[in-house]
Formats: sequence, C-alpha cells, structure tokens
Amino acid sequence: MNSVFVDTSALVKYYYPEDGSEKVEAIFLKAKSVYLCQVATIEFASALMKKVRTGTLEMDVQNLIWNTFLDDLGSGQIEFITLDERHYEKATEIIRRYGAKEGIRTFDSLQLVSALDVFDAMFLSADISLSGLAVKMGFRVERV
Repeated sequence: MNSVFVDTSALVKYYYPEDGSEKVEAIFLKAKSVYLCQVATIEFASALMKKVRTGTLEMDVQNLIWNTFLDDLGSGQIEFITLDERHYEKATEIIRRYGAKEGIRTFDSLQLVSALDVFDAMFLSADISLSGLAVKMGFRVERV
C-alpha cells in the first residue's frame, strides 16, 4: 500500500485498543506514507480527554498515548496536510453541498478537503457517515 489518509476516528483506534484497532495497525504498518489533517491533533486530544472524562482511560495512560503520538509525529512517520485558505473555502462548499442530507460536521469537512490533497491515498475512517460521504466524493475508502 502506498499511502493512507487517516481520519481521527481511525487514528484513535491506532493508539487506543478497541474494535478495529488491529486492522488499523496493519494498514498503518503497510503504508509507505500516512497523512493526517492538521485538525487531527485537536480531535485526537479531545477524544482522549473524553475517554478520561468518562472513566474509560486513566490520565497517566492518556499521557503515555499522547506522548507516543507526539513521538510518531516527530519521527516523520506521519505527515500533516497543512490547511490554507483554499481548504477552508472547499470545506464550506462541501458543507453547503452535503450538509442538509449528510449532516457533515466542520472538522469532518476539513478532513475531506485535506484528503483531496492526497486523493490517491486510501481514506481510512471508523466514522460511518464520513466514510459514506468520502465514497460519494470518489475516495477509495477503508472503514474500520
């Protein structure tokens, strides 16, 4: 597999064991390039803190997961797609086009437009509605 764009819902499964984690790990390890949207860091931090808040993750384990994620970012194993004005404009178009029927959220629209920069990459997501919209937009999707 050449490259994979990882939505935050799948990113969480890579760092926190849950249903689908083994599949995500296998895909990560086979990929030559792993891409994330710049907002994934915010969403990942939020997802981890929700797990702490709801009692499914201890704070010290969360710190280990977060530091492992930062180490992976620093190692160059994961590449960010940096957002610019064209991404925000396109995200607005996606929300206006699909928002009424698909319920696309702000950060999800930014994930999709970031993935357009690496359109040949597999789009990896655990989010059912986001995966469905990605398919409609012509992405090659793997749902985990």
